[in-house]
Amino acid sequence: MIKNISRYISTHSQLILIISVLLLVLVNPFYWDEPFAEYFNFFFLTLILLSAIFTIKKSRTNIAGLRRAGFLLIAVSLLTALFNNPYLDLIEQLIFIIFFILIAINLFLEMVRSKEVNSELIFSAVAAYVLFGFCGALLSAVIIFFQPLAFSLETTDISIFHQCLYFSFITITTTGYGDIVPLSPMAKTLAIFLSIFGQLYLTVVIGILIGKYLSGKAKN
Repeated sequence: MIKNISRYISTHSQLILIISVLLLVLVNPFYWDEPFAEYFNFFFLTLILLSAIFTIKKSRTNIAGLRRAGFLLIAVSLLTALFNNPYLDLIEQLIFIIFFILIAINLFLEMVRSKEVNSELIFSAVAAYVLFGFCGALLSAVIIFFQPLAFSLETTDISIFHQCLYFSFITITTTGYGDIVPLSPMAKTLAIFLSIFGQLYLTVVIGILIGKYLSGKAKN
């Protein structure tokens, strides 16, 4: 059974990665204040990490070290769930940021190298976008660790990390409702970079997809 699950995740790694992040966004508000919240987080993070690791297996580049680092991160995530230490949380978040950014860059490069527009190419583009949004949430959480008043967040009945996810994705899409406001210089700098990234990424990806589609159509 484990082998079948592993094979399924490997085959649909980009899609599973997208679904895993979106599931975390959807479910987090319902369990964040429960006694076993850390174990729920561990489950979702493990699913995200495994699917990210399997996207590396599809890569044509030699980044086996990054794959091994992904499995090590699963162990780090388990330790964080067991000990529930804020400093261990911080270390985990910083390592996750680096790892997921590298995975997103690898997905983007694989998309650039692809010779045709297919479902895998589209899922890679979406997965990279979702991962950058997730990294934005982790960066927001790191800033809050050092500067608790960096953002105008709700302090009751709402998960702080879910608010970070909300802020990151709303900023990346440049929707900007204004209900969560960056207050410190570091938080404002993050908001600027997330907004710029959201605009540039969509512009570049749409250009790549259209170019590859027209190129493939001309060859046919």
